[in-house]
Amino acid sequence: MRNRTVVLTVFWLAVLWVLPASSQVSLSKSERDGQPIYVIENKYVRSEIAYTRARSPLSYFDKITQVEQLRQLAPLNGNHGKHTSHGGVAEAVPWTGGSPYMGYLWTQPWQMTARTYDDHVVLTGEITFPYPDPVTGRLAELRFQKTMTAYDGSTRLKMDYRIENVGDGPARFQHCVHGSPCVGGACDDGDYFFAPGDRSWIVWSSILPHLKIPDQSWHPWPIQEAVDFAPSDAEGGLQLFVPASWGVMGDDKTKEVMAMVSSPVMVGDREIPMYMGYTRGGENYYLEPSLTRHISNHDDRWEREGYSVDLDRGEICAFTVDMAMFHGVSKSQITSVHSMTGDYLLLQAPRVEVASKKAHIDITIAVTGDAQLAVVEMPSGEVLSTTDLTPGKVQIIDKDLSLSDADATVSVFLNNAAGKQILNGVLED
Repeated sequence: MRNRTVVLTVFWLAVLWVLPASSQVSLSKSERDGQPIYVIENKYVRSEIAYTRARSPLSYFDKITQVEQLRQLAPLNGNHGKHTSHGGVAEAVPWTGGSPYMGYLWTQPWQMTARTYDDHVVLTGEITFPYPDPVTGRLAELRFQKTMTAYDGSTRLKMDYRIENVGDGPARFQHCVHGSPCVGGACDDGDYFFAPGDRSWIVWSSILPHLKIPDQSWHPWPIQEAVDFAPSDAEGGLQLFVPASWGVMGDDKTKEVMAMVSSPVMVGDREIPMYMGYTRGGENYYLEPSLTRHISNHDDRWEREGYSVDLDRGEICAFTVDMAMFHGVSKSQITSVHSMTGDYLLLQAPRVEVASKKAHIDITIAVTGDAQLAVVEMPSGEVLSTTDLTPGKVQIIDKDLSLSDADATVSVFLNNAAGKQILNGVLED
């Protein structure tokens, strides 16, 4: 382990000079519709955080395409005595449907903390609230914290969640990141939803009566009629949940993709599934990473497995959801993608072939922000090649490199404002 640490230290000292020139990311206070907001901005996105209405973010303006990628609905100065569809991304907790709709976060402002750094900004909202358990009526209390981090030169908005049971007894809850995208600027023909997996939980599918899928049942995934979106006057709708670590809404006409990517979800020391939820009506759609595969506060449903999250007294649920834009990526590429994070997607497994003191590198990648790809010889730490990467297109790195040692191995690293990641290779102790 010590040898690996030394090699990595030498490597990162060697490649510091190849980082892209810094631009700027800012965090400022402003106002919209008479309500206070925070504005996060860099050269690729401008995002408004409407924390008094639990819209975080409310807007997500994509400067690469000059398109607002989230639906903007009712003004923020509407009736605050009931839930209002303002659009954007709503935080729904401790329940996500029924009445009172969308939980409590929209009823009062959060306590906000803002911090700025050289290459990223951090905005943290926190609220503690009591609520009656829908089944027992017993009072429970949660502390809900969301930390948003935006990076210099990136479309990525990192959203860290921490939900703690601060009450006197057990608590159960639901939570979903209720996103209202309009990828490409409108919900229209050519838009699509996709999440990786082989099954989906169908809550209701009345918009697809010919499939005759029973409500609240598992069904093989993908379902082509659910993946493809087209506006319709038909009554009814569709809601499903795919157990997956990422989901996207894309526009195949413009090759724009809004991704939401989840970390593992930890409840205490145990891991629970993340579900990529998709709700669709005749004219629009929602992308909803969810801790449960149903959104309701009906007591007859909360006691079913997968319909609520249980927290013991003092226990914490923690996870991260990254929201980001990819450009230049088609639907067929997304549905067969090798891997995806909040920083990049790989369209196929990186190919690194080493023979006779030569290395061949073949990587097809799209990034969500300015980055650099470094090919490094191990164990010497010598940087063999660097390639600047920018959002807006798919980039192919296909090159041959000479090695100094016939026994050398090669690792490929990605470096951006959010940190450094290895894309391939196992470093030996």
